[in-house]
Amino acid sequence: MNRLFSFVLMFLMAFFLWNCSSNRYVKNTNNNLETPSTENVSNPQPSSATLKYPKVNVLQENMSLSELKKQFSQIAPDINFKFNSYKIQPINEYGINENPQDILNNIVIFLKKHPIVKLRIEGNCDERGTIEYNLALGEKRAMAAKNYIVSKGISPDRISIISYGKSRPLDPAHNEYAWAKNRRDHFVIVK
Repeated sequence: MNRLFSFVLMFLMAFFLWNCSSNRYVKNTNNNLETPSTENVSNPQPSSATLKYPKVNVLQENMSLSELKKQFSQIAPDINFKFNSYKIQPINEYGINENPQDILNNIVIFLKKHPIVKLRIEGNCDERGTIEYNLALGEKRAMAAKNYIVSKGISPDRISIISYGKSRPLDPAHNEYAWAKNRRDHFVIVK
């Protein structure tokens, strides 16, 4: 009888500890999305309160590639660049108001939660400039985003880059608004 009592007590303690250790997520009352708790964390990630794009619920395991891509597309819209620039900096012009660092931080969090995911960054430019110049600028834009993500602890082996230059415009119009939308990095899960 004493052995049975000890076994049941050990089982209950293990169950209680397991539930406590896996309960690292708290409800964010601002937007009702699950976000990681920063209690007892020695190196916290960027806070979701500072990110303006929704966080992914990463508690699901064994997700299919299509499910991963769907979640990723919700947190990783294109990031835009100023004219003739490849610097990662906030933009508020031509109808674009974004902080690319927020988007990149969400991508970092996603990649840390899904270590099997590989990413391709596609650099794009507007139609002005030569083909060669825009291919080089698109590559610099993709590399700038890759360097930012790698600086946050993601292995460079998980990220590939490609430049499309001006060959894949998001908006085919010939005005400042269209050109501002076309100067971008696009993020694609490849595995």
